[in-house]
Formats: sequence, C-alpha cells, structure tokens
Amino acid sequence: MNTVFYFTAEWCGPCKRTRPIVEDLKKEGFEFQIIDADYEQLLVERFEIKSIPTFILFKNEKEVKRISGAQTKQSLLDFIENE
Repeated sequence: MNTVFYFTAEWCGPCKRTRPIVEDLKKEGFEFQIIDADYEQLLVERFEIKSIPTFILFKNEKEVKRISGAQTKQSLLDFIENE
C-alpha cells in the first residue's frame, strides 16, 4: 500500500484549500498521514521540508517522489497512481 505524508499547517492558505481534497481521498481509501509542520519539527527536518503543503509518496516504506504547493484532486490522484 502506498502512503502519502501530507505536511501542512493551520495558517497556510494553500493547505486550507487542499485539506478537503485530502479528506475526500482518505474517504475513498487512500492512505494519508497528515503532519502539522508547526508541531512535528523533527519530521520537517528529517524530510527536509522547505515549503508547505508538501506531499511525499512512500511505497514499501521508501520515498518515491514528492510535490509541493496546492494540488487539485486530479493532480493528487496522478501523483499517487502514476509512480
């Protein structure tokens, strides 16, 4: 199963627009780990997050790819499904 780490923050405008899309995809069965960058500084540093929102796709517990910035539902589906 693929997992997407979603780095976000409450104050982030693009994150606010993206969050409902992530919630919809979670309801459809996609695996997301929602990570608040303000509270999870160790993860931010570990994954070298430079901007939010950032999405990191993991397959078999290894990072496959990442994208940053607000995404549409279709762009996230393409990101997850077209590795």
